[in-house]
Amino acid sequence: MKSVITTTLALACAFAPPSASAQAVIGDVDGFEKSEAIRLVADFQNWIVENSEYGESKRPLERIVFSAHGETVGYHGRTVKLEGQIRGLYDEATATIYLVKPWTSMNPYDRSVLLHELVHHIQHDAKHWYCPQAQEWDAYKLQDKWLAAHDLSGNFHWASILLESSCAVRDHHPD
Repeated sequence: MKSVITTTLALACAFAPPSASAQAVIGDVDGFEKSEAIRLVADFQNWIVENSEYGESKRPLERIVFSAHGETVGYHGRTVKLEGQIRGLYDEATATIYLVKPWTSMNPYDRSVLLHELVHHIQHDAKHWYCPQAQEWDAYKLQDKWLAAHDLSGNFHWASILLESSCAVRDHHPD
């Protein structure tokens, strides 16, 4: 498997509390985007606290990894291929946000993906979840709220998100 890590750069975000900054930004992306990702994490942490029931994260975000579309990454103890409409993932085991390239801080939709994944980081210790997918509803609602505040629409298919956020067993066929 091709390594996700192509370059490593540890960045400190001096103006943000430790819980709001990633320890490292990893991937083949320029220095400006790396520093912007760190700055956005701090800004989004504050925005989430002000616009939701969630408080600050109880643990630091360890890494932001920029990965190529089609790359395979470790996720929740298994591997996931970053393909289709996947634009980001959060792995709670390693406190890592994966962003799928191309990603740019200049694109508000790309920024909203980082926000969505940061919501998952904050949700991890915020309350009990009966299943991991139950977190999606809140993450999409906050992403949509942020986009609306910037006069943009996520054009999310809410019925699908509701179904995907359910902890109900689906598509189970007996052997």
